[in-house]
Amino acid sequence: MTILSEKQRAEIIKQIQLAQSQRTERLATMKQRQQQGLKIAKNSAEILKKQFGVKRVVLFGSMLEPENLSPYSDIDLAVWGLSPNALFRAGATIEKGHEFKIDLVEAEKAKPYIQQAIVMGIEL
Repeated sequence: MTILSEKQRAEIIKQIQLAQSQRTERLATMKQRQQQGLKIAKNSAEILKKQFGVKRVVLFGSMLEPENLSPYSDIDLAVWGLSPNALFRAGATIEKGHEFKIDLVEAEKAKPYIQQAIVMGIEL
């Protein structure tokens, strides 16, 4: 068994406290980012429904949990009823005016693992 000196113990405690503080700060920052993302996702869902005739929109992916977010996390939206011809135009429209990248996923065409994530999402 290794015995630590008081100085070593104090340094380890200091590092642990710093890590805890940084985690708390990061989580608070990511919660703010999540709130911004949720607001943008809701606005985007309204635009998709009103301007592009989308029947249903579900937010899924990392935006649901602040612990899973990074400063570069995007907004994942599953859509039903979006014309394939309008996909790029709709995406460009909802990405204007904010810093978030938005991924539109045609739910009917999504791969099974994406569909599983969509099921865990929230309806907008």
